[in-house]
Amino acid sequence: MKTYYLMAALLPACYACHSPAPPKQERTVQIDTMELVAPPSSEATRVASNEVSVANTDSTTYIRFGSSYLSLDWLQPTPDHNDFELRPDTIYLTLQHPHTIEGQMLTFTSPGNAKISVSQRYETSAIIDGNPIHVLKHWRHYKSDWEPLIPEADNFFICKKYTREQKNQFPVTSPLELQQYVFKHLGKDISSKIAAISSFPQAPCKVAISRYYLKVSGILQHSSENINKLLIIDVAFK
Repeated sequence: MKTYYLMAALLPACYACHSPAPPKQERTVQIDTMELVAPPSSEATRVASNEVSVANTDSTTYIRFGSSYLSLDWLQPTPDHNDFELRPDTIYLTLQHPHTIEGQMLTFTSPGNAKISVSQRYETSAIIDGNPIHVLKHWRHYKSDWEPLIPEADNFFICKKYTREQKNQFPVTSPLELQQYVFKHLGKDISSKIAAISSFPQAPCKVAISRYYLKVSGILQHSSENINKLLIIDVAFK
């Protein structure tokens, strides 16, 4: 995870993506209309009127759009979710287990001056522990309000951390409502695991953060290019 003394080291890594490099063999994986390249390449993938690509070096993920980069740790593009023709300003990503964005440093890099703001929110889901774990992604959720991140320096932001109470926020739910939903959508075997619960949440059920949202907006002052991106980051459970 990045720390303050790594700020100076991160910027050359991002700018290196713009500089010519000696020819080398790259492994490319096509994910919808987005190209994931490892290691980062000087070439960008054009999608519609946008340039969008995602690349990784070690634990750091670089998200490029146009002439700018965002970087965070432990992220991968979410398969079958990104469609930059229909949603050019929305990027779906998945955190590698067991990592979180909380407390991470988000850096924004551009070739000129930029005035950027970042906001963060989270979403909780009901989860049934077991092997495998069942995350009820299509049922009820709690979504927090958007909260602005205060920059630590120009275009350096620390992602917000949440308390245990915040992570346990969820709409009022009865055991019967949960049991009926699980029986209908997951079947009798999974439903039998929660047949004895008398309240919610109660083991093997729990509530946890299942998704983070980061909203990045602003303007590149040297080109008057507007930035308006939404990162939707799913949490991996194992």
